[in-house]
Amino acid sequence: HPSIEKVVVVGRQMGAEEMAIVAYYASDSAALSAELRQHVQRLLPDYMVPRAFVPMTDWPLTPSGKVDRRALPDPDPTHRTVLNDFVAPRTPIEQQLAEIWQDLLKLERVGVHDSFFELGGHSLLATQVVSRIRSTLSVELPLRQFFDTPSIAQLAVSIAEMDASDFAYATPIARRGRQRIKRSTLS
Repeated sequence: HPSIEKVVVVGRQMGAEEMAIVAYYASDSAALSAELRQHVQRLLPDYMVPRAFVPMTDWPLTPSGKVDRRALPDPDPTHRTVLNDFVAPRTPIEQQLAEIWQDLLKLERVGVHDSFFELGGHSLLATQVVSRIRSTLSVELPLRQFFDTPSIAQLAVSIAEMDASDFAYATPIARRGRQRIKRSTLS
């Protein structure tokens, strides 16, 4: 990004959650976080975009003058960069998806245009979402589809448009009895 001279990206433990990608950047403006997120999203897939962007005015340094990554401050786990205005679920599918996301991401509310990955989701949680979609909505959603449509609105449209024949492989295979094969003996 043209206004950033220095950035450090690290994996950090965020509260009780798993590891998350956090970007620390040289600036005294927290308002720049949303712009940086949008810039990075144009360059990287959603799951690689840092969960938090932390502005830094003073960098902790090691005795050799390098950035002391272990001394970087923990990001505020309640702070999330909001890029979209909140839009409540409008359909039953959107409502069920929102409930799944709220439960897994431990959020009070989720808008239909919010990206799963911007809200703190990652690939392991994505597999749990797909599993819950399977059990709640009885739809076998390919994981790739989830990564391609990471908002509730996009995902709900994809699920609503799915034709049962597209997912015939998800239908359990009927169990058959075993057939016995007679073995002929050689004389």
